[in-house]
Amino acid sequence: MTTRPTTLWLDFHGTRLDLEVAPGAGVEDALAFLATHLTAEEAKPDETGREPVATLRVHAPDPERLAPPAGTVQEDIYLRKSASEFFTVPARRAEADGLEYLECTKTGTRFRFDRAARVIDVTLGAGGHMDLVELVRDLVLKHQENTGAAVLHATAAYRDGEVVLVTGAKGAGKSTVLLELVEHFGYQVLSGDKTVLHELPDGSVVAAGWPDYPHLGYGTVAKYPGLREIAGIGDDYVPADGHAFSPVGKFAVDPLPFRERFPSAPVGVRVPVAAILHPAIGPGEHTVVEPLTGSRADHAEVLRANVESAFDGANAGWHHYLDDGRAAHTAQVARITDVLAGVPAWTLTGPGDLTAENTPAAIAGPAEVAR
Repeated sequence: MTTRPTTLWLDFHGTRLDLEVAPGAGVEDALAFLATHLTAEEAKPDETGREPVATLRVHAPDPERLAPPAGTVQEDIYLRKSASEFFTVPARRAEADGLEYLECTKTGTRFRFDRAARVIDVTLGAGGHMDLVELVRDLVLKHQENTGAAVLHATAAYRDGEVVLVTGAKGAGKSTVLLELVEHFGYQVLSGDKTVLHELPDGSVVAAGWPDYPHLGYGTVAKYPGLREIAGIGDDYVPADGHAFSPVGKFAVDPLPFRERFPSAPVGVRVPVAAILHPAIGPGEHTVVEPLTGSRADHAEVLRANVESAFDGANAGWHHYLDDGRAAHTAQVARITDVLAGVPAWTLTGPGDLTAENTPAAIAGPAEVAR
């Protein structure tokens, strides 16, 4: 007797994916990774009338399934290209008979996109659970943007129903500041790479976290007991000159023990922003935290510079399942950054060590919270 697939709903703040999992498909690691921010439950009648963005049918591993027709021309692309070899995912793509085919050449994972049927078929190769994660994250973020969300390049620390956003360019020190807030002031990790912002009907703005794979520089890893071991860094490691605080030489950190070391916020929370930090950390004797200067309009411009999109970048078009619908929501995204520009904000320079003495009371909280 053939066992029927299990059907799950994956949900992220109104974005739904249906996941049909065949016996032996091997999605457990992918679901564990996503579980900090997406809910997964068995399918049931949906009285809201909400349609899934896509149905993902994950089949049992099979090297022959989902290959493009023989003789189809394929092109070399990247599902993801990163300065880190660990996060770089090369692939081959082909199109035939209205379908789009993609094979991750590292793992053998295959996708077949059928826009007309709203179905994406998947087979996972060896160690390919992160390929499925990448697909889910890409679909969810693009749908969120197509329905008016703004995605900020920011980490987010959660405590008592509010978040502190830490935003800036790559290498600014966002992860370091996030972990300082968690380690010393009773916060939890809401987001370690990007934060999704929603405008509510009353015009207020709330923040939702996003699942990411920790990617930390040596200067950050070395600060916290136990993190060097989680990152697999030996005691004899010496960073290249000038790069202890730079994006060069970052380490991919196993997310499961990382979450045990630095606890995550409750799944599915979406909360107001209490404060914003703009770090530019680096060598120095003291960490200096100062109120952000300039007008509210200036702050809004700084925030807009850190808004990012899954539709942008060299590898954004690795598949064409969803069209770019952001143009209909530009005014909404502008309103979101304008509201955030009114939130108390500070700049942070120096090595990034936060203490009760240098951290604003609005962020540090009551003295008994710090530890």
